[in-house]
Amino acid sequence: MELSQSVVPLERIYLLVLTHEAYLDLHSHIQGSYPVEACGILLGRSESGMALVTRVVPLRNVRESRTEFWIDEKEWMEKILHAGRLGLEYIGLYHSHPDGDPLPSPSDRHRMLECPGEVWLIVGYGSGRFDTAAYRVGDDGYSLFSLPVKISKG
Repeated sequence: MELSQSVVPLERIYLLVLTHEAYLDLHSHIQGSYPVEACGILLGRSESGMALVTRVVPLRNVRESRTEFWIDEKEWMEKILHAGRLGLEYIGLYHSHPDGDPLPSPSDRHRMLECPGEVWLIVGYGSGRFDTAAYRVGDDGYSLFSLPVKISKG
């Protein structure tokens, strides 16, 4: 492992864009995990305040719960390091809120503060809905900043 390489994005992100393929993979993973919260990592590249997610990689929700998720940190790190060898940057995490809204829960907020550079994509899923919202810790270091989410065409 190269110690000079950061796991967290080095620049502040103000816009999250998913490729159409990444969006379809995200939808498939969340739909297949329902009613358990799905979770995974967002990979791609960031530049000039925009993060382009070209790949989503599922992680196992070790809690297997419909109301919370927890990842295996070893699995998370292995997948991030593998992505780095492929030239992909770690952007952040995603998870679903089955039959809920894409708003950070109190535990989401607490965990987001632990890694302030990460983007968190939350998906409210169920009953035909697939609502996305993205957040990161604000520039002040303690509030949450809501990011616009766009899906690229093609």
